[in-house]
Amino acid sequence: MKIAELLREQCVVADIRGKTKKEIITELVETLANARLIEDIEAVVNVVMEREKLGSTGIGNGVAIPHGKLKNISNIMCAFGRSVNGVDFDAVDRAPVHIFFLVLAPEDSASLHLKVLSRITKILRDQSLRKKVIKLSNRHDIYMSILEEDEKI
Repeated sequence: MKIAELLREQCVVADIRGKTKKEIITELVETLANARLIEDIEAVVNVVMEREKLGSTGIGNGVAIPHGKLKNISNIMCAFGRSVNGVDFDAVDRAPVHIFFLVLAPEDSASLHLKVLSRITKILRDQSLRKKVIKLSNRHDIYMSILEEDEKI
């Protein structure tokens, strides 16, 4: 599954404002609500925050992939956020996180959910892409860079 099928340009936040884990997750979830992909922001934030209690989704190298499974959605959906200065997200390497890729999946989609998380991890493993995304100035350029990297995989 290609990222272009899961991530809409309007769900990319070029300069995330949140300074805490919950603020960042809320901001990303709000982009999905604004795109009319979800309705109950608070319920979705709660699901993702519950997942964070199991262990941080800050995977290191300035990347976090918060995620959760929901009963009332039929397709996997994503939102992307970038923080130029970085945020403490309890990452495994204790470094600030600059790149946030939120993934929401239907409750019964374990296999596909894992495949999407794996694909995002592969895309963001590329150090040059991570550096490029941090330097880009707008949503469109960030979105296109992610899609271009996805096409290489």
